Order: sequence, then structure tokens, then C-alpha cells
Amino acid sequence: MSQSTAQPPSVAAHSGKHELPEAARQKISNVKAIPAMPAILMPLLDLLQKPAEQVPIDEVVRLVSCDKTIAAQCIRIAGSPLFGLSRAPETIRSAVISMGITRIKDVVLTFSLGQILPAEKFVIDPGVFWRHSLGCALVCKKFCEISGALSPERAYLAGLLHDLGIIVNCMVFPKEFAAAIEQAMRECIPLDEAERATMGFSHCETGRVLAEAWRLPDDMREVIACHHDLDMSAQSAPLVAVVHLCDLLCRIRDLGYGYYESRRIDFMHNAAWSILSATDSKIRTMDLERFTFDMDEAAAEVAILVDSVFAGKRA
Repeated sequence: MSQSTAQPPSVAAHSGKHELPEAARQKISNVKAIPAMPAILMPLLDLLQKPAEQVPIDEVVRLVSCDKTIAAQCIRIAGSPLFGLSRAPETIRSAVISMGITRIKDVVLTFSLGQILPAEKFVIDPGVFWRHSLGCALVCKKFCEISGALSPERAYLAGLLHDLGIIVNCMVFPKEFAAAIEQAMRECIPLDEAERATMGFSHCETGRVLAEAWRLPDDMREVIACHHDLDMSAQSAPLVAVVHLCDLLCRIRDLGYGYYESRRIDFMHNAAWSILSATDSKIRTMDLERFTFDMDEAAAEVAILVDSVFAGKRA
């Protein structure tokens, strides 16, 4: 994992009902190397936010070729049973063409983000974590394709990045975070509730620190910081609402954190649904039951894809 040699970023208090305690802010500020953003990530994010038909294949091939490890994984996964090819592709170009822009994006983003923290440093199972992150990204994209409320590509990115604070918690607060996970699993409660009960803050607050260190766009910072606290979101409230809702959908459809949450969820009366309904009339008439059924069909493919990526990392 590449690490930043720059001075650690300042950790500004976030106005709202949840703030990092002073001791936690100080501990994060004293970390000598906040995880650096993988070099391939930002140019790929800029490129792949375009609709698939507008993305130049040559540029994708060039960027993938910049990271030999990611390039090798793309070739390996393109030749896996997931894509049903008679023979494995021999070049990055053939792998990109075989998999298609959408799947290349899924693999490259998941794998490059997975390089931020070694698997042995994760307090939570890294496969479970990235399955949830990628699952949420795909569901956010699907939701926006159906509703037309927001950019599907922007929603995909927000869903993928929403839990970055978990990486910070694993790196800076491993013992405290392990206790939070244990409580969440024991009591079958949402992870952010267990974090606040045991740590005094959640991955939302620590995620904002990493988002600021990486200079992510303001709407991504807001999603990371507010996806469990909708009343704290401001300019990007609809995007935060999409991630909040799709995060819930994933957690009740076996794309969560590897344990059962004993919560009854009424989506139609959820605050996120109210925010989105107010911005788009199409959402008010959406067949939610059909949508969740479509997500169930996609869940198995998401799990296979993420497992394929992490099988390569374990090899």
C-alpha cells in the first residue's frame, strides 16, 4: 500500500449533532500516514463517470495498464467462469472488451480501493466490506436508472465510497472498532449505532476526515458524513438520500456486514423516501417490491464479482 508522506490533514469539527470527540480528532491528526488515494483511482473516476458509450476504450486500457497488479487481475477475472469465455484473454485490451466498461469499472474501482488497507489490517472481513460497498454502488446506480432522479454514475460512486470511514476506524481505532462490531453482531443493531454506543462516534465522522484528506468532491464528502444522518445533509440531500435508502436495501438483502440486523424498515415512510419523492414524481409511483426483487436477482452476481476480486488478492 502506498502511503502519503505529507503532514496529516487538519481535522475540522463538523457542525451538526454528531462531531468527533476532541480525543478522537487528536488521535487521527497524530497519524503519520493517512492512507493515500491509489494513483489510478482519480483519473479512472473522472473517466468512468461518463456514460459507458462515451468512454474511450483506449484511455481505459492505458489507465489499467498503469497498474500491473490491477491489469493482471482484469485479465484473470475476464477469463473466469463469470464471463463464460472459451479462453482467457491475453491482453488488457481484449480483457476490457470482453468484460465491458461497466464490469471493468466494478473490478478496477473495487480492487484499487482494496489496496488502501491490507486485508490483515481490516477489523471487519474485507470481502464482506467490499461486497457491501460494491453492492450499494450497483443498487444506487440501478435506483437512479429506474427513477431518473440523479446521475446513475454519480450515485454509483457515492454508493461505493459511502463507508470509507470504516477504513479509518480499522487503521486508527482497531480495538474500539472491534468492540463496536461485536456489539452490533450480538445485539443485531446497525453498525453506526454500535459505534456511537461504544466509541462515541461512527464511521461517518471519521470518513469525512479521509474524504477531506483525499480532497473528494463536496457531494461525496456529504454522502460519507451524512448517509446515516439525513437531517445533517444540505446541498446534496437527494444524493445522500439515495445512498441512505440503498444502503438499507443492501443490509436487509444479504449484502450487509455479514450479520442480521433486527430492524423493521418501512421504506415508504423513510425520511430518504420523502426527500426523493419531493424531488421526483416518478419515485412516488415506483414499484418498490419489484425493485427489491430485481436487486435480489443481482445480489448473487455482485457476490461472485467481489469474491473473484478478493480471490486474486489472496493468491
